[in-house]
Amino acid sequence: MDPVYPAAPLVAPKGSAELQPAAEQQHLLPPAPPSYDQATTIPAETTGPGPTPTSAPANSSTTQHTVVVVPASPYGPEPLDVQCPYCHNYARTRVSFKPNSRTHLIALILCLLQLYCCVCLPYCISSCMNTNHYCGMCDRYLGTYDRK
Repeated sequence: MDPVYPAAPLVAPKGSAELQPAAEQQHLLPPAPPSYDQATTIPAETTGPGPTPTSAPANSSTTQHTVVVVPASPYGPEPLDVQCPYCHNYARTRVSFKPNSRTHLIALILCLLQLYCCVCLPYCISSCMNTNHYCGMCDRYLGTYDRK
């Protein structure tokens, strides 16, 4: 089987206007992108109005800090209308409440205060528990609203 691409660059035979010589094809290529060092350094000279950037001394090291912001959960304590990432339907979420460590701590404090008849109250009050959201159509888990 013959190779699909030629091994050498195409060069037109003398007198042919269809293909250009390899040396003339070089100027048709776009310039190479800058290196990483060239792209990340601030040029020393600026053209135009405005303050000129001050450069740090050559012997001092500069540190760049990257701050990653994690968005808060879009879910709250109440059901809300969302587009499910699984079934792609717009539906109101179904919520269920799950006890967390705060719920157990409140029950323990009520027990230590000898309020035995009130120990079950934190497990019945939704504001003492986390809220799990599920899709109203496909019933898949979407997220949790953590009580703090």
